[in-house]
Amino acid sequence: MANHGLIVGLDVGTNTIKALAADVRDQQVNVLAVGRSVAHGVKKGVVVDIESTAKDIQLAMAQVNEQSGRSVVDVIASIPANNIQIQNVSGLVTVQDSQHITYDDVAKVIHDAIAVSLPADRQVVDIIPNEFSVDDFDGIQDPNDMVGMRLAVKATIYTAPRQVLGNLQKAIEHAGLRVRDFVLAPLADMTTILSDAEQEFGTVMLDMGAGHTTATVVQDRQLRFVTVFPAGGEHISKDISAVLNIPLHEAEMLKLDAGNAQPNTVGNNPLVITPLGADAPQEISEQYLAQIIAARVEQIIAKLGEKLNMVSAFKLTGGVVLVGGTAALPGLSETVRAMYGTKVRVFVPDDLGLRHPGFARSWALIQHAAQQSTVQLATKQALYNLPIQTLRANAIVKVPNMNQPEANAIKPAPAEEQMYDARKNDQTDKNVQADTNTTGRVANWFGKFFD
Repeated sequence: MANHGLIVGLDVGTNTIKALAADVRDQQVNVLAVGRSVAHGVKKGVVVDIESTAKDIQLAMAQVNEQSGRSVVDVIASIPANNIQIQNVSGLVTVQDSQHITYDDVAKVIHDAIAVSLPADRQVVDIIPNEFSVDDFDGIQDPNDMVGMRLAVKATIYTAPRQVLGNLQKAIEHAGLRVRDFVLAPLADMTTILSDAEQEFGTVMLDMGAGHTTATVVQDRQLRFVTVFPAGGEHISKDISAVLNIPLHEAEMLKLDAGNAQPNTVGNNPLVITPLGADAPQEISEQYLAQIIAARVEQIIAKLGEKLNMVSAFKLTGGVVLVGGTAALPGLSETVRAMYGTKVRVFVPDDLGLRHPGFARSWALIQHAAQQSTVQLATKQALYNLPIQTLRANAIVKVPNMNQPEANAIKPAPAEEQMYDARKNDQTDKNVQADTNTTGRVANWFGKFFD
């Protein structure tokens, strides 16, 4: 786990698996490769078939390896927001070693904070330290090198069903990869997609996925509320398939080619379809297709709106930000704006031609990893029982970690592989020209995909 070097973000979604590789130096991200495969073992964002998902991950990673010219082993994976619960916790430890605070003490206080009573079927999947306190001084963001006798932390933990994290980790491992970090998807989105003002004053994020749609309320730089509605772009395609009596894959292509969520803005141009069992092709209008789409879109937006109204989310000044593949559907942002009565924008990554909201999640994972501070790295490594390593002035500071229950443990890689090897810098410099060529290949790949 680190915020430098080659970092790969893995987004295991309901319909597609996306992998994005980037070279990160001094928090600057240079995208090197992208991989994409169809998902066969994921339902509503949760892995339900480990072996099928593992094979799909391998397909996506093979593209990354080919484009980057490197053999990737370690990935950062996103955790879906399904059944996420938020809880505030605190921890307190006595400082050892002559009252001089180190990241070892940070690990101890994090362990103390997450030692809370949880149901047997839940586990902590992510943690955000809100502030540290040293003796009587609070509001500290990084206590390393400070002098004191007591170290305390106030933090927010996020828990999820054990099977969500366990099945995802197993699928990644069966694909021959190692998980170096798990990141709760809304947290990665919040810290990278939203501006400082949007995080501070309050914003609603709608992740329009294939199998489900997630609404997240962000305020004061924290996740305040998360709710999931079990319908998304896949259900729109199924509606088209059922109403028009055409195969699902044809319904999906029809949605992508001519779909719109605003029936009143499209004309009556004819669209040719061939229903199952029909003797000849038939024509429908673009407006009729839009009416089918609008019915499901309005249901999703309305159901989430009921939950968001309960927490006064539409009073927040940041409005609504849309991400996810379904956010690219024409007319969707206008529907959200009309139903919620607030400003709406669609986030599209602006790296290497990644101009599609469907790549927002994998992009956010890379950016989130690059922006992690030293204390945030130490916190996550403590959570997942990894040897604490931090990069400072191109040197590794390695701190012994504490024992932790296996419930939250990620299997650590060999120590010599976890250490950042400065001797690789020479080889990295030699790869710069290769990376430039890779950039061109990735851009061409995207052009073919979206054309």
